[in-house]
Amino acid sequence: MKGEQANYTIPLKKAFLFPPRVRIRKAIAEIRDFVKKHTRFKKYALSNEVNAFLHKNSKNIPHRIPAVLLKEQDRIAVFLQGGKEMETYIKQREEAKKRKEQKKTSAKKGAKEEKSAEAIAESKEAEDEKRKKLEDKKAKEEAAKAAEMKRGTA
Repeated sequence: MKGEQANYTIPLKKAFLFPPRVRIRKAIAEIRDFVKKHTRFKKYALSNEVNAFLHKNSKNIPHRIPAVLLKEQDRIAVFLQGGKEMETYIKQREEAKKRKEQKKTSAKKGAKEEKSAEAIAESKEAEDEKRKKLEDKKAKEEAAKAAEMKRGTA
């Protein structure tokens, strides 16, 4: 799978080697193995549409499933080709991205304002620390001069 989305026809031949009451479980395992083999992802999510498609005739499952695989960050989502669920899923994903972007931009604006206030406060604190250090240094030098005068070494 090279892009974010790929169309496949998943064969379910191996599921028919088992008795009818076990076929759905084996078909789901077949889908899982197919996804792992073709995408090299271990995590996958099966849509409710695919599950309903398999369970429509529970003992007589279809021999193959037309599927669309969508790549996400850490998993693969499996949908039926031409299904409505995939469209709603993509719309929700786009809306979530937009919300994240809006939060980031509003956070950046707020952070810039906070940074400017924080930067001013930090610069004032740094200046105060420098002044204190200079005052301490001058006081030490004066004390050293006074000690030298008492000794008479200067």
